[in-house]
Amino acid sequence: MKFESYIQELLNRKVFPGITILAGSHKGEVTRKCYGNASVEPQIEKLKYNYIYDIASLTKPLITSLLTLILIENGDIREDSPVRKFLEGFSDDIKITHLITHTSGIRAWYPLYLSEKNYVNVIKGLKPEAKPGKKVIYSCLGYILLAEIVKKVTGRDFADAADEMIIKKLGLKNTFFKVPVERLSQCVPTERGNIYESSLATGEYPDLSGKHKWRENILRGEVNDGNSFFLGGDSGNAGLFSTADEIFKMSREFYPEFTTLLKPDTTWKFWRNITPFKRSHRSFGFKLNSSFITSGGRSLSRKAIGHSGFTGTSIWMEPDSANVFILLTNRIHPVYDPGINFNSIRRKLHKLIKKDLNIN
Repeated sequence: MKFESYIQELLNRKVFPGITILAGSHKGEVTRKCYGNASVEPQIEKLKYNYIYDIASLTKPLITSLLTLILIENGDIREDSPVRKFLEGFSDDIKITHLITHTSGIRAWYPLYLSEKNYVNVIKGLKPEAKPGKKVIYSCLGYILLAEIVKKVTGRDFADAADEMIIKKLGLKNTFFKVPVERLSQCVPTERGNIYESSLATGEYPDLSGKHKWRENILRGEVNDGNSFFLGGDSGNAGLFSTADEIFKMSREFYPEFTTLLKPDTTWKFWRNITPFKRSHRSFGFKLNSSFITSGGRSLSRKAIGHSGFTGTSIWMEPDSANVFILLTNRIHPVYDPGINFNSIRRKLHKLIKKDLNIN
């Protein structure tokens, strides 16, 4: 099967309204294509290649991890610094590196906005699920703390620090934490309100969520993630909007031969497994394709690193060839279907794209 035939099958099955693909190498030819629609509600709108996506958790490696490593390289913080050095009330055992690698023991998710506006107070009051360094628990809350640490160190809002230290320096014109009003029409919409997140919160925290006013509109240029939204998008776990081309530009910063924001020798931290666990291999912000379960797929090198986002986005990169695979969808528009195994779809797309485009 050709990858375009498979994409058409996915469109017919309404797995997602549309998809934007960038595949190729920083060392050679790159293919850029889009298929399907940007939206189906409130009306059908054709997808254009330069449309802007809510890239959700791709914010973690592309901005938060990169920004943290810049600060480490500058000597502003240390990987082994305890979190409590910057945020009071946390155990001495929780280090910066634990937040980066999802090994802090802090729980994966909690609707922080239902409790109070001071997210740090809420997180430090939650019972840990493991001892630091003993288990990988993919934690959005850990990256929210990283953003708070960046704020403390830089003296700026997280989004402003990212804008000054990454986005402007790379000359990105279509990458935002807060999408300008005049650019909203170029954004690919996501959910009709926060249906999925509100169902999780209502089921697990009924006492907190009963009086909360949930969003009901089609979200367009408005971050889907609730914790990020109630911080005004100024969050380390999600909130970034971007295009395939500009994500490709950002991906150069993880390669020693292309980076402009880091010393080349520093970039190894993105590629080396620094978690001692068999099933989930984590580097400085990324998951390694050598992990037991991965969305990269075995058609990619075991050395490949990648990350995905809840809205239907992903990036996977291979080291030696400098191959990059960027898949952007709004699979949660207009509603999220938890019954679809999107990781298996990504793996098949990687395999077919690599074969059809003869990417080695």
